[in-house]
Amino acid sequence: MRLAHLSDVHVLDLEGVRWTRFLNKRLTGVANLVGRRRGAHPTHLLEAAVAELAGDASIDHVVITGDLTNLALESEFSRARQILEPLAPKLSVIPGNHDVYTRGAERDRRFERFFGDWMWPATEPAQNYPWLKDLGEVALLGFSSAVARVPFIASGHISRDQLERLDTLAAEGLLSGRCVVALVHHNLHLRGFAKDRTRGLVNRDDLVTRLAAAGVSVLLHGHTHVAHRFERDGVTIIGSGSSTWASADPAHVGRYNVYELSREGLGDVEVRRWDEGQSKFVA
Repeated sequence: MRLAHLSDVHVLDLEGVRWTRFLNKRLTGVANLVGRRRGAHPTHLLEAAVAELAGDASIDHVVITGDLTNLALESEFSRARQILEPLAPKLSVIPGNHDVYTRGAERDRRFERFFGDWMWPATEPAQNYPWLKDLGEVALLGFSSAVARVPFIASGHISRDQLERLDTLAAEGLLSGRCVVALVHHNLHLRGFAKDRTRGLVNRDDLVTRLAAAGVSVLLHGHTHVAHRFERDGVTIIGSGSSTWASADPAHVGRYNVYELSREGLGDVEVRRWDEGQSKFVA
């Protein structure tokens, strides 16, 4: 099968939002949006990617590894849902730290309210992470590493309940006999002491060890906006980079990946990068 991987699309929509909604961590987010990140994630790049993927019959499924929104506002979730709706029959998502940007968004389970049907079937009202989606010879395993943090901290964490559920799924044989692709928002590569403590996945070692023991062969992530790939304990770990980053730097410009997957595991990886001149993503 062919699986498309987008991440960190950061849909921004402040229409009708009262100023009082910014009297929290969103103050730092807004400062970024009017400063160095102004116009960094234009919506038309996401719209273009959706149009391309919706019209591409060779794409069997699409995943987005978090940060669908900028500030976890209802208006942003509604706008993101509207843009992504053409992919709904073949779309799976997980939350990023920007999707639980505040304690209120986390308590309200806002991401789950807007996108729960793209993660769990209607027959599973419990809505536990990691969710498991059967795509035949391939299965998707969606974790949530998103945790509401204080300003200037964006680290993630996989809860003990999620790790225990992973062990249970493996013990019940639900992950065997096919290629299992895990999805997590936060990156797992080393970026230096400060960034690892304040922005990374704090229990990445435990997660990779348990994924390897469970027979998971591929892990896809986002968060860093720059593409990465490495191998650890038999698990291929790939970060797609941001799919909507407007940049003149070829290493940073918006992109998404397309993976060839079979029961045996990962095959070819195609990178589709935004070409401003052609106004489309080019392989």
